[in-house]
Amino acid sequence: MTTSYLSIDVPFEFRHTCWFCGEPYYESHAFMAKPNYDGQSEPIMVPCCQECFSFSNDIKVSSLDILRDKVKEKLHKKYQKHLQIGVNWTKEELEDSEFEGKALEGFRESGWKMFEIAKERVNYRGWAVSIDGIPVEGLTTAFQFEFDGIVYTSLNHAVTQLATAYAIPQPYLEQVIELVGRDKMAYALRFCKTSYGYSAAEREASLASLRALLAEEKANKSEEKKVSKRGRKVPISEIKELILFRTMISPYAIQWALEHGATTLHALAQQEDAFFEHFNQESELTAFTYFNALQVYLEQRENDHEWAETSDPNKHLF
Repeated sequence: MTTSYLSIDVPFEFRHTCWFCGEPYYESHAFMAKPNYDGQSEPIMVPCCQECFSFSNDIKVSSLDILRDKVKEKLHKKYQKHLQIGVNWTKEELEDSEFEGKALEGFRESGWKMFEIAKERVNYRGWAVSIDGIPVEGLTTAFQFEFDGIVYTSLNHAVTQLATAYAIPQPYLEQVIELVGRDKMAYALRFCKTSYGYSAAEREASLASLRALLAEEKANKSEEKKVSKRGRKVPISEIKELILFRTMISPYAIQWALEHGATTLHALAQQEDAFFEHFNQESELTAFTYFNALQVYLEQRENDHEWAETSDPNKHLF
């Protein structure tokens, strides 16, 4: 048995501290990479609390960051009920609850503290690893995923834990996240909670509706970008007032349309609410008059291309 080993450097403020979870030191785990891709020749001693020490001794992995993640996953699993307190309660709700009985009163008094301790342990990031002042390269936290203040080792780990916490079938949550993206976990959970109790056929219909909704949102955003690109600011002095079919077309309405890219009837209809919100500041009558006149103007431009090219005094602005 070899007695040669390397110990990771421990900054003064972290002495007697577990590298994995921040709890008080118990023993050092002798980490030896398995499989040993980098040709590690000596064990690396990592300070642990008693619990993380027991976890790490059963884990065989190729690097320290993977060992860290595996230990974190074991902590998540063991303290899942403690972490779920934060899912089901706020601190104020727990304190104001009217639990009766010795056990329930004890939960009211200590439940939130149990959650905070578990959260601190799974979120603990340790310190940068170095040996004799030389940083250990290749350790990463790039795959970690944070949601609602809790750090998970990966998106897959988060899905597994959250599916259990919210009693959602994991495959269903995975399907929804695949559609909405990893940055919309809260949206995905809300969607699943309102539809996962349906039959398989109903869930498929819900997913189809979600796909259609996302496609529509994507199309709208694309259109908004096009509108934004077309928009331009024009001084009011450059816009000519005109009359069409006994209707006075206000330069201010034209200016707004140019600035917001609402230069067609379709584009104006899409931004009707924004138009009225802007001009209602003057008065509802002004907004209504300007909007109707702008419709007349844009309709004339669309229906009579010759007029738009030759007779529109503002043709150079479109």
